[in-house]
Amino acid sequence: FKKGVSDTVLFATTSQIEKLVNKFRLQPFRLKEIALKLENIVNKKKVFKYKERYLDLSNPVVMGIVNVDPNSFSGDGLTDPDEALKRAVEFERLGAGIIDIGAESSRPGTRLVNAKTEIKRLIPALKRIKKNVKIPVSIDTYKYETAKAALDEGADIINDIFALRRGKEISVKLIADAKAGVILMHMKGIPKDMQTCPEYKNCTSEVYGFLARQKEYVVGFGIEEERIAVDPGPGFGKTVEHNVELIKSIGVFSTLGAVVGAVSRKKFVKALAGEDRTSFIAANFLAAVCGADIIRVHDVKETVKVLKIIETFRRI
Repeated sequence: FKKGVSDTVLFATTSQIEKLVNKFRLQPFRLKEIALKLENIVNKKKVFKYKERYLDLSNPVVMGIVNVDPNSFSGDGLTDPDEALKRAVEFERLGAGIIDIGAESSRPGTRLVNAKTEIKRLIPALKRIKKNVKIPVSIDTYKYETAKAALDEGADIINDIFALRRGKEISVKLIADAKAGVILMHMKGIPKDMQTCPEYKNCTSEVYGFLARQKEYVVGFGIEEERIAVDPGPGFGKTVEHNVELIKSIGVFSTLGAVVGAVSRKKFVKALAGEDRTSFIAANFLAAVCGADIIRVHDVKETVKVLKIIETFRRI
């Protein structure tokens, strides 16, 4: 605090800031000037870049999950690459903005597979999908070898559950050179043991701090900030209470860039509301309402429909 001036941190939704702008315009003490600056911030288009293109995040974007791992936790693994292609084409038709292909299960207690196995499952499906869909294709992997093979075949985004900690510098440089998008996820531990009594003093604060540090790390290697998305990692080393806290406060992570809300078919949703498709769609909707920009889902058709409600409310 110096000479009657101080820095201020403002936590608010877009709607709240817009209301504040309207009030500040009518006030003295240079508040009109502050109103103009706030208005410029609100009106700036939020995007997620990949290769030479970008996704407009003015409204939530649906990321459709295509699993090619027979051990997928959701039980929807497609071992036939032609079936994976059919699902991706259908997801695009239904309104998905991204396809996310996974070739290794990350469910709690699972054992990790080697890169050779992952690549063998992934590449046939990826080749077919890239030839037949126009929307960007994300690859759910943390292995350098798999990421390189996928990027060589035209993948647009790398979705890493270890937030590039496993591949370290070599993986970061690979993504930077490819100008790909990257999703950094928080996970406490590894899939094999992540649900063994996870503890936090302040879950949201600790997850935010981790993602902020990882973002700073990858930016240091030349990856543009607008090519980075963050995923707080609900279901990965968190209790039910931790997960609820993260979803309620997911909008806080928007200061780090595009935010991924990945709650589809997670165990904590089942614990809260039972194993029912309606519960999962409701969870997807809540993630978007609370501030997620990219909603990673299995149920594309239903999620696209309910998210149109958010688009309508934002226009009114």
